[in-house]
Amino acid sequence: MAHRRLPFFVLIVLISLWLAGPAFAQRPRVSVHLNTEKFQSQEIKDKIVNLPVELARYIQSINWSNNERNYDISVRIEIILDNVKPTSHEDRYDGSFIFSGSTEYQAADNRWTFPYMAGQSLNYSGNFNPLTAMVEFYMNIMLGYELDKHSKLGGQSFFEKANDVIQQSKFSEFFQTGWKERQYRIDNLLSNENQALRELEYFFTQAHNRLRVDERNTAGQYLRVIVLKLQDINPENEGLERFYGLHAYDLARLLSTMGFRAELEQLLLLNPQNEATYREFLE
Repeated sequence: MAHRRLPFFVLIVLISLWLAGPAFAQRPRVSVHLNTEKFQSQEIKDKIVNLPVELARYIQSINWSNNERNYDISVRIEIILDNVKPTSHEDRYDGSFIFSGSTEYQAADNRWTFPYMAGQSLNYSGNFNPLTAMVEFYMNIMLGYELDKHSKLGGQSFFEKANDVIQQSKFSEFFQTGWKERQYRIDNLLSNENQALRELEYFFTQAHNRLRVDERNTAGQYLRVIVLKLQDINPENEGLERFYGLHAYDLARLLSTMGFRAELEQLLLLNPQNEATYREFLE
């Protein structure tokens, strides 16, 4: 039986789509988990029992990409409550917020205070609410990291949206309940010093994808650029540890695949914390 060949232009389109990265859907799959084990009163637990459903509904009601790009991700949020302070018109909860999902980004935030009343519906208004703002802040940071992989500094608009949340928090009585520290986090992400590190995510993704379609010359160029740029990044940059933690093994594997021993040895000098990993591919 004869096999039909795909037209050349069709092959080019398919390869381009593959290299562009994963296709994304516009709204994430969400699971929210609430831990109220520290509360002795069942009445208090009952007051907030619907929060996970309301928060998941809120997240799924928003078009996070604003039609800039589609994405297909899952998000898991765990809320661990430590304390509740009833007031005349609302209850205020103190707790921790743990954010994770199908992307590489994870965050744990241990200083969080928000108001919530039993039966309260959560709807997007554009105004600062320390409950929904926490979700907006970390969702946009996650999307920023993810889009940085698929175009150089492609996540900029999402990091700026996270920064908008911080700017709103400054006019709130809740600013001193962790938002000041979150400002430091987003300021670091948006800093000029951090741009080179963000570009590395794009170069690494491109190197990996080019090798998948056997474009070795292009992949090799990206890999050499990564090692060169790593030499110029301040070793005290907090994001550098994250980059090595995520990519040290795969970066060493790709360099070894390309036969780039000199670059591997340079990587060992730059990041001795992962010496065992690099020596595995040097031997």
